[in-house]
Amino acid sequence: MYQTFLRFNDVSYTYPGSINHAVTAVSLNLDSGWTAFAGANGCGKTTVLKLATGLLTPDTGSIVSSGTTVYCAQRTDAPPDNLNEFLFDWSKDSIRLRNTLQLGDDWADRWNTLSHGERKRLQIAVAIWTAPAVLALDEPFNHLDIHGRSLLIESMREYGGCGLLVSHDRQAMDELCSSCVLFFPEGVKMYRTGYTSARRADSERRELLVRHRKEAEASYIRLKHEARKKMIRARTIQAHIAGHNFTFKEICKYNYDGASQYHSVVQKAGQRSREASARADRAKKHMESITYRKIHRTGVELAGVRSTRNFLLDIPSGETRVGDRTITFPNLSIRPESRIALIGRNGSGKTTLLKHIRSKLNCPEEKLIWIPQEISAEESIQCLSEAKKLSGEELGQVMTIIRRLGSDPERILTSAVPSPGESRKLLLALGLAGTPWLVVMDEPTNHMDLPSVECLERALIDYKGALLLVSHDRYFLNATTSTRWEIRGEELSIAKDP
Repeated sequence: MYQTFLRFNDVSYTYPGSINHAVTAVSLNLDSGWTAFAGANGCGKTTVLKLATGLLTPDTGSIVSSGTTVYCAQRTDAPPDNLNEFLFDWSKDSIRLRNTLQLGDDWADRWNTLSHGERKRLQIAVAIWTAPAVLALDEPFNHLDIHGRSLLIESMREYGGCGLLVSHDRQAMDELCSSCVLFFPEGVKMYRTGYTSARRADSERRELLVRHRKEAEASYIRLKHEARKKMIRARTIQAHIAGHNFTFKEICKYNYDGASQYHSVVQKAGQRSREASARADRAKKHMESITYRKIHRTGVELAGVRSTRNFLLDIPSGETRVGDRTITFPNLSIRPESRIALIGRNGSGKTTLLKHIRSKLNCPEEKLIWIPQEISAEESIQCLSEAKKLSGEELGQVMTIIRRLGSDPERILTSAVPSPGESRKLLLALGLAGTPWLVVMDEPTNHMDLPSVECLERALIDYKGALLLVSHDRYFLNATTSTRWEIRGEELSIAKDP
């Protein structure tokens, strides 16, 4: 593909009916290759993708690209445009995409029966096949297992245009992206590196600015005190001279060489005072010119404790049904300190196995946090209702946790149905009141933005109780767990991390 580019020149946009800008004064200079867009929910990432692909028109500023643009939304409710044309095209490029993404020839005819992962692979195959100059992908890895994710990454590597990626998959952003745009409330900052390196560079840059600001503040305070001392001295000299009643000792004290030099002494003292004041003013302006991003308090503490029981789960080897298949497993045990990752491809039976495990737990419900993969609207409403029944102090604690996980408590409390991500946070916050022995989470990073994922990750790392996590997020699992339960085919195996 020819060299592609995308330029944002001081772009701002406000959604109709809103009083706040969705994005403000964004300037970007992007070329061929993948660029990661990372930040909290609501910071403007999707808005920028839609502006880049012409789905929105900026209020101010301009956007220029080298050719056609395509936006792939998170949802896959409807088949993509040009689907039939793609499936009837048997060119070399089309065949390569089919093979890379392992697409079925009949997928167009049975779109409604395809899994979300299959729809996503087909959606992106059609987008890449149209060879746009700019391709924007919004959370493409949601609902994809490890196998589907690897297929998608391989196909994305083959795309030669200007790629824009919004994702909470840190590993994918590091593997694919040579640039990263970090979104903050005060604006965006671009780095010519992957996500992890960008975050590290941004943190180091902020720490350097904080240090320079402290040094500049100390210098300003010192010069301000010096200027005040010189001002007081100048006024004291002026007051003495204004009296015109000087003794010989006083003349010597102020270094007067006769009355003819009185006015010269006053002028020199005043000049020194003005110079000191000017130095302090310059130091103040320099100090105020050093600005850095304020970091609001985030993070939650899982106030769990280790159970005194020997096992929270101890079931002998056996088997369980998953649809028309049977999965065999060895002895499964969860000790008070266990940190277990349950992994496997989509449809392998992980959620079914979790249900089997729950019925065998040696853990009281009040000592258990159990967060399923999908939370229905009815469950979300019930969860919100339980929160509203709490006392004022208890509700305040729950909402503090919600805020530190990156969501607006007021918006949740006034919503009819919390979003999936907000419902997960609400379930977690409610469970923290019980000092749990065991936390079980099925795909905890789905529907959560990166700051929330990293916040949850830090909390689970410090958690003292037992963990059982189901996830396709390798970074998340590597940081929080040490044992793997992996389902392959019809067998579950157990392995410890080296």
